[in-house]
Amino acid sequence: MQLEPEEDNRDGFSIRVMAEKMLARREKHKFLLVFSDGEPAAAHYEQNGIVDTHVAVSEARKRGIEVVGMFLSDGVIDEREDKMMENIYGRERLMVPDVSELPELFTPILKKLLLRAI
Repeated sequence: MQLEPEEDNRDGFSIRVMAEKMLARREKHKFLLVFSDGEPAAAHYEQNGIVDTHVAVSEARKRGIEVVGMFLSDGVIDEREDKMMENIYGRERLMVPDVSELPELFTPILKKLLLRAI
């Protein structure tokens, strides 16, 4: 699998849409996994994309949805990418340098999320 960052991803908008759909469901425990290949970017979104996405994550969390940001890279994750994801998701983020490492890195987080639901 090859990952290449592209433009036109309004992450904040997508998080808000999914949060509304999730809140309409009856399950008591809800979590949202947000997979990202880079900075939220689209026409006229620029740096506002990071702020908007952070606000959307905060809103969802305030409404009881656990949100985990999952950054998928195709190599070494640089400090700027890690800081960006931290600014958006805080500690609830997973930095995956290579997609082949996803199962190993994601399993402990998934286990923790599922155990909270029991």
